[in-house]
Amino acid sequence: MDAPSYRSTLKPLEVEEPVDLALHRPLGYLVARASLPTALTAEHLTFASMAAGLGAGAFAWVGFFTGDPWLRPAAALLVLSAVLDCADGQLARMRGTSSAYGRMLDGAVDLVVQLAVVPAAVAHLWWRHGGPSPGSPGPWRWEEALGWLALAVVTVATGGAHTTLYDHFKNVFLHHVQPRRREGDDLEDVELLHREALRGPYGLAERLRFGVYLPYLRRQEALVRWASPAVPRRFRDMDGYDPARAERYRALHRRTMRAWSFYGVGTHILGLALALWWDRVEWYLLGRLLPFNLALLVLIPAQRSASRAFFQR
Repeated sequence: MDAPSYRSTLKPLEVEEPVDLALHRPLGYLVARASLPTALTAEHLTFASMAAGLGAGAFAWVGFFTGDPWLRPAAALLVLSAVLDCADGQLARMRGTSSAYGRMLDGAVDLVVQLAVVPAAVAHLWWRHGGPSPGSPGPWRWEEALGWLALAVVTVATGGAHTTLYDHFKNVFLHHVQPRRREGDDLEDVELLHREALRGPYGLAERLRFGVYLPYLRRQEALVRWASPAVPRRFRDMDGYDPARAERYRALHRRTMRAWSFYGVGTHILGLALALWWDRVEWYLLGRLLPFNLALLVLIPAQRSASRAFFQR
């Protein structure tokens, strides 16, 4: 049997991140296609993505503790983590095995990778700008280091909001335009799955899925209430697929969705990897903080308008 085509492993192009289409997805397809005839599962690739991300974090911490940065191996492993993160979903779509559990694990691993790498990158930035560290005997430049640390904290907080909003509006878009595949989960449904999981073996995968995904959904719900209150709170309260309705939703949301596609995890990961490769984390912080947040001044009102036009018809 021929392997599924590359296009069949993609989501609608409006929701795909441009950096994923340019780099992560093509490489992920090669990994997924090679895995298809083997016993490897999408979950195996998800854990491999986590392992690569943890390795990237470990290399990024070296500079802080020793003063001898190993940022290029960290950058390479971070890109590998993003490729494997795409490959797991592509393999699941090839086999028709996509599930809520897989989505939860994938989202949890994304957060684990970011928790491994982002604090390490910030610590390296702190050391590079004069902050005390095991690899820095002094003299220390407190004002400069604290200034960059404050900038990093604001960037991380707003960056988390960016990826959360993109993820939700992507799932709402897919809910309306895809006739079969459903993505996005209601908080009540995941809480029910959690109670059911507690009755059986509760291993590492379950701890990752629910320990990360449930708090994430609660934060997402509050954030979306502010960003676009016209969107129904639950996916079950949205109408099912209908060709005419799908075309109307796509027409109203195509531009906003393409704008949101620059706010996803893949864009964030590649930007951070390039910053680590060139040892210019400052460039990443400024690029992530200023243009992306300024663009929200236009994107949030546009999203609210499109949502009102569709959901309050």
